[in-house]
Amino acid sequence: MNIQGYQPVSGLNAGNSQPVGEKNATAGGENFASMLKAYTEQVNHDQKAATAAGESLAAGESVNTSETLLAIQKASLSFEMMLGVRNKLVDAYREVIRMQV
Repeated sequence: MNIQGYQPVSGLNAGNSQPVGEKNATAGGENFASMLKAYTEQVNHDQKAATAAGESLAAGESVNTSETLLAIQKASLSFEMMLGVRNKLVDAYREVIRMQV
């Protein structure tokens, strides 16, 4: 997963009354959404690879047991991390909803 840096928001754009953060908010949202989508696809790929490796091992095909167990553990950890990120996002959403304007 590639995480890109950000530039600090300070002041207004030169010659524009729109704050810098507002202009970049949609681009940042698109990058965040695409990053989440890519990570979800990677977790799905890991799950499918682990399932295929487990089925090959159960069928008695010549597969490396340690690689199969490693693939299953990798899929499990990536899924748990995805759930953790989801829970943090839900908590943040609930916190924003509770804010008074």
